[in-house]
Amino acid sequence: MKKVLLITGTTGFIGQNLLKFIEVNYKNDYEIVLLSSALNENYKTVLHKNYTFNKQDFEKNGILKIDLVLHIGAFIPKSGIEANDINKSNANIFNTKYLLDNLPNFPEKFIFLSTIDVYGKMETIINESSVTNPLTMYGWSKLYCEKLLENWSKENNIILQILRIGHIYGKGEKAYKKVIPVTIQKLKSGENPQIFGIGDEKRSFLHVDDVSNLIMKSILLQKYEGVINLCSSNSYAVKNIVEMLIEISTKKVQIDYIKTENRGVDFEFDTSKMNKLLGFEKINIKDGLSDEYFE
Repeated sequence: MKKVLLITGTTGFIGQNLLKFIEVNYKNDYEIVLLSSALNENYKTVLHKNYTFNKQDFEKNGILKIDLVLHIGAFIPKSGIEANDINKSNANIFNTKYLLDNLPNFPEKFIFLSTIDVYGKMETIINESSVTNPLTMYGWSKLYCEKLLENWSKENNIILQILRIGHIYGKGEKAYKKVIPVTIQKLKSGENPQIFGIGDEKRSFLHVDDVSNLIMKSILLQKYEGVINLCSSNSYAVKNIVEMLIEISTKKVQIDYIKTENRGVDFEFDTSKMNKLLGFEKINIKDGLSDEYFE
């Protein structure tokens, strides 16, 4: 008998891509149930409005038991300014607690997508033992949710898995004001791409399809392995990423450098824990960027 997998947050960038990945690779492995504000004709959906629902809403949809929960749904800032929105950040905490209180039963396992923003500014390569010191309200909200879930899972004998998601790219991220989608939009419009500063800050970009694969692999872990960072082991300067996109576009443009006194934070990762427990990234950065550019 298939296990019932409840997924939240399937209208967002990662969630939408995960559903496509499941359709191709895991269609017959799980009974998928969505908790969403939008109906999905392909899956049982428990609808909510402003994250209001209750246990009876599951029963009305014929869902009496949930085996696995994959909690993706969250406020994720689309720009740096949004990262300190107090009300939206607080919603991450309130909605996570509300979900726990309104599940139809205690599941066997709960997988939570957190963020590398819990680390803050680091001077060294980051691993799962690095000190957490968020720089934004968004980062603090996700760290609080981690602690909340660790306590809840211990009290109720539930297997927890926390996945801290790094810098993700791929088709479907146009809404985000981040270096890759913004640069692609500039290039397609025939404009010069912009870089704030000299573009030497490092980023470790992981393709969204690799993220989907690693998330699904985490379901198979038999015990709580502590937090696992889902990141690329390869880091690139922002300038290098923009140069790759210019090359892919074949546009005759140059980079406009915008002066700023604030240098971006470096994010470089030791991914040995991810590699050991879940597997390796598969998609080459140039192939991934090309795929996104020609979306």
